[in-house]
Amino acid sequence: MKELIVLMAWHQESDQAKCHAFEENKRSFITHNPELDILTIMNPFSDQKEAWLGTDLAIFEWYQINRDKYVAKRYLIVEWDCWCDCNLTDYFSRVWDCDLVVPNIKYPERDDWYWFNTLAKLPASARLHATGITPLCGILLSKVAMDAIGQEILKPEYGGLNSELRLGTIATMLNYDPIVNPVYNRSLGWRATGLFDTKYKGLHHPRKKI
Repeated sequence: MKELIVLMAWHQESDQAKCHAFEENKRSFITHNPELDILTIMNPFSDQKEAWLGTDLAIFEWYQINRDKYVAKRYLIVEWDCWCDCNLTDYFSRVWDCDLVVPNIKYPERDDWYWFNTLAKLPASARLHATGITPLCGILLSKVAMDAIGQEILKPEYGGLNSELRLGTIATMLNYDPIVNPVYNRSLGWRATGLFDTKYKGLHHPRKKI
């Protein structure tokens, strides 16, 4: 069994600048981690909004079909606009054996986060466990967590939700509470910040143009 497989989310795209950025970003993972499988996971949704909200569903739909072919102890979910200049084993060394590692955690009791306005869309049994993980990039999951979440997340009652809310809530409900990698917060976010400070080696997001 492999130690780690990287799952890089991508979609149908006509913007050549974004296509070039995706190719360069993926190449950065290969360059710094030549021993790993870096797989492209295509988003299957034709509706633009559904595709935007459903990155997690695309990943887990792929996993349910391919989990016997691509077997690893853990999986790393990254978005297409993530750039890497580190060895991933070293980067996650302090949390390597955790079931779910994320960049940042949001709780409705504590945080003012836009997607908590949609809590009513969650099944009643899941609302108590409402949790956001942001961004949906740099998410390290054990195989055990992938298997358990995959059995739940594709159920129709979770449709129409944002990926970051859906995945965080279901994981917490299944007792895979997320923890934060202490090295994450320097360069992983959802808002473009210009040039990254590359003295901090790691994962950098978002990088939509070269």
